[in-house]
Amino acid sequence: MNRSLSKVPRLLRWRYLRWVATAAVVPALWACNSRRLAIPDPEPAVIDTRQFKQTVNHKLDIIFMVDDSKSMKPLQAKMQAQLPAFMDALVDEQTKQLPDLHVGVVSSSFGGGAWSNVNQCQSRGFDANTLGDDGGRFLQGAIGTRESPCKMLHGGAKYLANIGDNQQPNYDGDIRDAFKCIALLGDEGCGFESQFESVYYALAKAYLPLGDGKDQDADNGGFLRPDAVLAIVMVTNEDDCSVAYNSLLLAPNVNSATDAKGLGALQSYRCNEFGHLCDGMPPPHGYDFNTKMFNLPAGGVTLKNCVSAEENGKTDDGVTDPDGNPDPTKGHLWPTVAGFTDYIKMFKNNPDDILVAAIAGPTVDGQGNSLYKVIPQTNSAAMGEMDPVVDHSCTQTVAGGADPEYADPGVRIKQWIESFGTNGIFYPICANDFKMAMTNIAMRIHQKLGSSCVSTNIAKDPMDPTKHNCTVTQKTTDAGNKQTTQKLEECNDTRSNAPCYLLTENSPQCTDATAKTLFKVCNDASCMMMQGSTDMKDAQIACAVE
Repeated sequence: MNRSLSKVPRLLRWRYLRWVATAAVVPALWACNSRRLAIPDPEPAVIDTRQFKQTVNHKLDIIFMVDDSKSMKPLQAKMQAQLPAFMDALVDEQTKQLPDLHVGVVSSSFGGGAWSNVNQCQSRGFDANTLGDDGGRFLQGAIGTRESPCKMLHGGAKYLANIGDNQQPNYDGDIRDAFKCIALLGDEGCGFESQFESVYYALAKAYLPLGDGKDQDADNGGFLRPDAVLAIVMVTNEDDCSVAYNSLLLAPNVNSATDAKGLGALQSYRCNEFGHLCDGMPPPHGYDFNTKMFNLPAGGVTLKNCVSAEENGKTDDGVTDPDGNPDPTKGHLWPTVAGFTDYIKMFKNNPDDILVAAIAGPTVDGQGNSLYKVIPQTNSAAMGEMDPVVDHSCTQTVAGGADPEYADPGVRIKQWIESFGTNGIFYPICANDFKMAMTNIAMRIHQKLGSSCVSTNIAKDPMDPTKHNCTVTQKTTDAGNKQTTQKLEECNDTRSNAPCYLLTENSPQCTDATAKTLFKVCNDASCMMMQGSTDMKDAQIACAVE
């Protein structure tokens, strides 16, 4: 698999990713059929063969993309309140420990494409103190060029690692408190949210080694690990409006639907008009250049079957740069949903090692009816003309008379989540709190790390009906990469024959109806998973199935 990023269309083009082979990499946690065990005796009609890692600290890399545009501050507070519960849901039920975690936070701010002076999205070269162009680097609170407020992070730490150098965390205190600090980004970021682009480059940087040299990254370097589960969580109340580095779509000198360039007002609707198709057509421009009339009905219009345009939508043919050159991107958003999905899947050989989630604006109601409505709204900066905007797809009343919280339909984000099938989770952002969303997302992630489950209907040993008809071997790889293999017996009642294996039928930890038997290797009579050892252990089990 080619993981080179040489074709990344951004200023980071000189950088590239490459996998580094490691001697102690263990196989994936769940089913692996690359090698087979000796077949149980007598030979059954059906064999269930699986391989499981037995070390306690399964690796998990989590990237949180937090929208830092206007209106997000109260929604960030709701998210922050549930981060301890999110962490708690990742704790292993047996060991009471968290997995081997890397946690990084990025914003939705990535500047304005080719334009350095888009309001609130100024490039770092244009304004060194900008909060509108974070470039996909990991953040520690809304810092910009300011000192991070997260004092519990050790010097130079840009993301959280609970098992860092010398097996020690890179922060002081509880990881839950550190997470709450780095995730609160404020609402002074770019109003043209670049959720996809921020995550895209966060990953590109995160797979480079840590450092300041060539092919290194000083912010995200060393974050991604090839043997870790990857989880990406987005918290945002608007749809993605990512554009390529050379895009002219967000031209700041156009702010009227009557402008012949055809971009419309300088607001988020520009991203809808050029980034979506509804029933195969772009959302309405709201002004007819032939009749010179605004033509959006006063009550608005509900659009149906809205999807990402995927480079098949409206183009900005009338736009040029200051030298008279046309927009090389033709006004299309970048990356496409399909391209973004394929890019993320490129990082893992097994697509089930990835989980993506979003807490964002819904696109349909509970009955499947479209929530995508375009309404006219006064543009006070354009002599009061009535320009189209997308109505909020959900709102949430706030106690105390504060302005209600809201979200717009996350068409591209929802489509991205759905592209991962059962490895994608979507929750509406309009809610009293995020407890259900955050906890359930963490539980789904935990399932990917979690229990080693085998077939529900394992046959009994015909020679000893008190035991199961299975063959189990355990391979141990020590720090010097020396490997030893040992055949294990099924545990007796006191586990005095440890190391041995234990099978628990109909375990609540196993959620697949076809694999309800929990498999554990007991290295001693306590049957606790390994802790503090540098050895890597993985067990293979082959069982006869009734």
